[in-house]
Parts: sequence; structure tokens; C-alpha cells
Amino acid sequence: MRLLVSTDLALRVLMRLSAAPDSHVSTDALARELVVSRNHLHKIVQYLTEAGLVRTIRGARGGVMLARPAADIRVGDVVRAHEEDQALVECFRPDGGDCTLLPCCGLKGMLAGAKDVFYRHLNQYTLADCVRAPGPSARGQPSARRPRPPAMSQRSRGAR
Repeated sequence: MRLLVSTDLALRVLMRLSAAPDSHVSTDALARELVVSRNHLHKIVQYLTEAGLVRTIRGARGGVMLARPAADIRVGDVVRAHEEDQALVECFRPDGGDCTLLPCCGLKGMLAGAKDVFYRHLNQYTLADCVRAPGPSARGQPSARRPRPPAMSQRSRGAR
């Protein structure tokens, strides 16, 4: 699965803001730090504001800051919301695409299931998990706020 550049940027903005949750950062400073055009960043900030993830403060000393605690923002929810209009393959398009294999194709269901597992896996983590200091206990561990999904059986993991 490949994320949109704008999804990647949205996650990086959120991570940057969560590193200093009680302060705000100007969009100019964010654009410089993330090495992205100010116009592109402005679109991302606008999307994140509409999604209720960040809030903006106008004026000379204004900027952007998280609208709620990083521990309350699920990574999978952010990715899903930003990617929801993207067709994974042709037959996922809203119009059904132009699939000549449709009457006998089972791939769409498999891919839909994989996409759902992808988002559920990401939802084990919060934005706060993304900015923890590196260490043996913090790296790659899901947030304790939500239980992990049940483990997949050997058969569903492709074991022979």
C-alpha cells in the first residue's frame, strides 16, 4: 500500500505539532522544517483544521497547534480519512471501474479485507506513539488505550 504525499505530509505535520503540544507554530516555520512549499502546507493545514485535528491562531503571532491531545488521535483514522477517496485498484473506483473480470474475480474482496486490516493495525497506535523517544520499550509498541486485534491464524497468514 502506498500513501499519498499529502497523507504523509499530514502525518508529519501532526507529529511535529505533537512534539510541542502547548505551543503553536507558524505555517512558514512548518514549511521550512518539513521542506515543503507554503502553499501545499496551507492546504494540508486547512484539511487538518476541517477534520478537527488542528486549530489555527490568526495574527502576527499566530500559527497552528493540535486541537486535541496526541494520545486521542488514532493514526489509522487520520490515514483512512485522508485516503478514503483513493481507489486501491480499478474496481474500487466509485463507478466500478472498467473490469472485464468482474463476474469471476475474487481479488476485490481480498484487497478490501487487507485494506481494513491495514487501518485496524494503524489504529493500534496514536499520534503520541509516533513521537515517543526512541527506546527499547517504546519502539513499535501499540498504545495501551485500545486492545490489540486478535492474532491471525497460521492459515490466514499464509502458512503452508
